[in-house]
Amino acid sequence: MNYLLFLKAFQEKYANTADKGALFNYLREELQYLILGFLFTKTSYPIYFMGGTKLRLSYKINRFSEDIDFALDKPDPDFPSGVFFKDIESAFSEKITGFKLHAKSNARRNVVKIMLAFAQILYDLKLSPLPDETIKIKIELDINPPAHAQYEQKQYRSLLSDYRVNTHDLATGFAGKLGAVLEREYQKGRDYYDLQWYLQQTPPVLINLDYFNANSVQLQRSTFKTSAELLKAVTKKVEALDLNLLKKDLERFVLMDPGSFEQWLQAYPAETAALLEAYLKRHEG
Repeated sequence: MNYLLFLKAFQEKYANTADKGALFNYLREELQYLILGFLFTKTSYPIYFMGGTKLRLSYKINRFSEDIDFALDKPDPDFPSGVFFKDIESAFSEKITGFKLHAKSNARRNVVKIMLAFAQILYDLKLSPLPDETIKIKIELDINPPAHAQYEQKQYRSLLSDYRVNTHDLATGFAGKLGAVLEREYQKGRDYYDLQWYLQQTPPVLINLDYFNANSVQLQRSTFKTSAELLKAVTKKVEALDLNLLKKDLERFVLMDPGSFEQWLQAYPAETAALLEAYLKRHEG
């Protein structure tokens, strides 16, 4: 993990990308790959990659992501969160690797939160005129995960190496995304983008309802007897969408030209409602 080699590899891979906004997102993504490569080749924590960034890196969905979310394989109130943080921080030691990293951590309740701020790199790649401007990546680790998660392995390729990552499978990811749509206290556009992606898959992605309900019990939220009941509740959320909020969250993350994005945005409620209806018919039939 060498800073100068990383810079050279990044510049070569994205030599034909002129848009600075896209380069910023690709840089964050390549740093995410680097962090994952370290965690899954140099440590042995029983962690599983999950969430929207997992969808982007595993299935190349057409949107960028910001954070890296993990869950343990089972609850562990004694998880060594301080050691976990130090391992990540040490992996980017400036003396050894050349990276300039500012890191901070806190562990509250059931989640370990780590913020990584990489300095100098935006300046060196001519993405910022300020040497001290940072690009940030947040890591969250659930140390009290719900039961019933199912797993898969994915092969990743970073700028510097190939490696395998343990992740939640699609059925568990779909259940988690449905939970985010229903339970998040604010409307997050990326949740709804991912929802549509899941609904568009062929063959249909199943819903890990046991995982959804276990998570809902933890959060003291509603559980559902069937996937059909769950999807009917999600349909109501889609029907009540604020398209301005959807646009505000998504426009800097999606890989679409402005015209195509606007068309997608305006069609989203009707298209997603139709997808939900078709999924329900298959499920109930």
